[in-house]
Amino acid sequence: MYLFAAAIVASTVGLSSCSNDEEGVVGGEAQSVANNVTLGVYVNGGVNKKASQADVNLGGAIANISNVVVVPVAGGVYQVPIAFGDLTAKKQSEVVETSLLTTVNEFMVYGNVPTSTLSAGTNVFAGFDYKVASEQQDPDLAAPTWSLCGPMALIYGLKATTFATSTDATQQNFWLTEKGATWNPDQTTITTTTKGIKIGNVKYQVGVLASKVFENTKYTSNPEFDGDNLTSENWNTEINENMKLTGVFVEGQSTTINDKLAWSGDAWLTDVKPSSEEVTHATHAEEPWSSLDAKIKAEASNGTQIVANADFYTVVAPDQDNDIAVAFQFQNNTGRTLTLNDGTKIANGEYVYYSVKLNKKDDKDVFAAATTTILNARITDWGNGTPTPPTTTDVVIGVEFDVNWTAGLSYDLDI
Repeated sequence: MYLFAAAIVASTVGLSSCSNDEEGVVGGEAQSVANNVTLGVYVNGGVNKKASQADVNLGGAIANISNVVVVPVAGGVYQVPIAFGDLTAKKQSEVVETSLLTTVNEFMVYGNVPTSTLSAGTNVFAGFDYKVASEQQDPDLAAPTWSLCGPMALIYGLKATTFATSTDATQQNFWLTEKGATWNPDQTTITTTTKGIKIGNVKYQVGVLASKVFENTKYTSNPEFDGDNLTSENWNTEINENMKLTGVFVEGQSTTINDKLAWSGDAWLTDVKPSSEEVTHATHAEEPWSSLDAKIKAEASNGTQIVANADFYTVVAPDQDNDIAVAFQFQNNTGRTLTLNDGTKIANGEYVYYSVKLNKKDDKDVFAAATTTILNARITDWGNGTPTPPTTTDVVIGVEFDVNWTAGLSYDLDI
């Protein structure tokens, strides 16, 4: 979890206003005393550690927090957006000088929203709608007939209605832990004597699905793959190792986030980039499912929680629904035709999907902001697939973890 601190102390820029409920500019300025302040941004723990692939486990290198923008809000009216640029391998941004009205009682904070979406530094902030683009890499890819989106951006945000204030903060003492500024927590307004403001608890507005796929399929006298020379001895090398794990599809994902940090839209989210080049097929596991040590789980490491060895770290939008289908995509590279249990033929080179359904548990959403959902799935029958991701599957629910980033749900599912 990231904690930003926006600090305050000197200078002046012009103010404009825009309705917090509309996307158009409205005339006039909010009337109040302008208070000279200075703002900076701080990341608790250090971006160079917390945002690295190894510590956050997102399957793609996240080296910085880009396009950090703070928008003051005075009585529901957006003020001039304040740009802090990118945070890379440092904790503190350069100080940005600006001016705030004493009627400012709220701050909107954004990070990693694409630059083209926000017009920070101008005299207008009219809100935004950031839509996750579709990335359909292969036009022949078997997929749902409705919209696809992905990958999801690692978006941060906060609507801050409380913050810490200081009357003695300066550029020199603001970040000091000893002989630094004196702070008053949980404030809701600023005054003409306010010289510093800290905004904390800025979190991810997305979650992470950490998933791993196992298989425990067996050779039978009537195998689902055609051709000769299949035996129980060569089943693993001929079949299992050649069913290539190529992606994960998540049903009913939101595709658009707006300036109020509300999600909307509906599409299948695709993630066709496994966490490493070594992830090529499901992991063979014959041990009892309930005691399988190789299942991924949240573990403490250097003060943070990580989930190691997942096949996919998929950034997901929060979702309050039940019965969310997650479908693992495999490519049949066995050189044989696969006949599914419903009679569908999957030729060599074609795709097949093995799916589970995820439900809420203990009033917790399957996917929540700043939360990792852990999914272990094991395929027991290659015939139990579908030619496209389905909308109905069996449901199995596991246990939950309450740990930092991984304070979400954990599922152990047979397919």
